[in-house]
Amino acid sequence: MSALRGSRRQANHEKGQHSEDIAASYLKKNGYIILERNWRFHKNEIDIIARDGSCLVFVEVKARKSSLHGFGCEAVDRRKQMLIRKVAEAYLIFKHHSLTGIPCRFDVISIDGGAISLFKNAF
Repeated sequence: MSALRGSRRQANHEKGQHSEDIAASYLKKNGYIILERNWRFHKNEIDIIARDGSCLVFVEVKARKSSLHGFGCEAVDRRKQMLIRKVAEAYLIFKHHSLTGIPCRFDVISIDGGAISLFKNAF
């Protein structure tokens, strides 16, 4: 039973990593500069931290095979937003010396059945 859970967890991790690779490529093509990927604070993480012009952007990536059970962006609920904000605050504290006065925003990339949607300033 635990071997099955372990293999399922590994498969989900690989799918997530693949989706984040697609998202990072998409952001680069749209002028973003990727600063960090999978930046962790305790048990939580931000998928991508990037610069878009003068703005520091914290990006959450959500993917679905299809929109049959909802869109990826719908999975970024209030609880998830709160966790992302806390990790972003930790990142700003950790990098305080180089990020003073830089505007920040939170974007979501939703990959649904291969279609990529970018929601700037999502929350």
